[in-house]
Amino acid sequence: MSDVVDFSFDEAKVIKAQGIELFKQTRSGEKHRVSLIAFKKIHDIILADKTSQKGSPLTDAEKAEYLAKIEKNLAGQLNKSEKDLTEVDRLDIRHPKFSYSFTHYGDGVGTIRCLSKYEGSNVLKQEICCDKFGDADQTVATVCMTYPVDSNFGVDEDLLKARKYTNVYVWRLGSKKFQKLVATYNTAKEDNKSVLDLKVTLDGDPKYQKQTIETAASAFWAREGVDPAIRTWVLEQGLRAYKHVADNLGYAMPKEKLLERLSGSSPSFSGGEEEKPKLTSGYNSLLE
Repeated sequence: MSDVVDFSFDEAKVIKAQGIELFKQTRSGEKHRVSLIAFKKIHDIILADKTSQKGSPLTDAEKAEYLAKIEKNLAGQLNKSEKDLTEVDRLDIRHPKFSYSFTHYGDGVGTIRCLSKYEGSNVLKQEICCDKFGDADQTVATVCMTYPVDSNFGVDEDLLKARKYTNVYVWRLGSKKFQKLVATYNTAKEDNKSVLDLKVTLDGDPKYQKQTIETAASAFWAREGVDPAIRTWVLEQGLRAYKHVADNLGYAMPKEKLLERLSGSSPSFSGGEEEKPKLTSGYNSLLE
């Protein structure tokens, strides 16, 4: 287990920000060129397809057989040995990956995960959160990257190579905004495009993050002729950042704590005048 290091504000520089924030636009009309950069593994897609074809879950032996074939053939296609395959090699960039949860928003509790039991989108057992806040919403999240762009909204390749003005975020979407995203991808597929850059524009008050989502072009980082090191770096960022997605899908508030909040029995601090603590005037006095 790693050592635990004590520190005070004076030594606060020991804490480094991870740099994974929510994608939010700050002024009406603001535009970003955005690319989704988290993807499903080829293996998971094939196993799901084989399960669907079979009509029942695959056995462990069947999974192992399919996985062995996939690894062997993938290594052959990439002219690598199986032991040299990386997690980036195993991604299918035609299939962006998302997570979702059922959530509520309420004054005093913020965005919390629904406590009810679900089967698919059907509620099997309704809990107090639904009684208090109504039907839960589905909140979706993934990982996106914003590019450095020029005056024509084209990608500045030199800045991208230098990793400057290139940011990676968790993008949290309500169900309606997610359907806009799906519709944009479906329209692009009709034009034989599957790996996209998007033009995302803030429409109105930043508080509500109402955004228009349009196709900008094929994803710059995935194009032939672009430095392969850029493509690898982008996909590595998606893999690294995806672990933060679940943390942005509502707070998993225990039922007992939610009941406390709703009953108003949570501890609170007095706003009145408190007795002031006695502070030492200086450290030298302690050494005399």
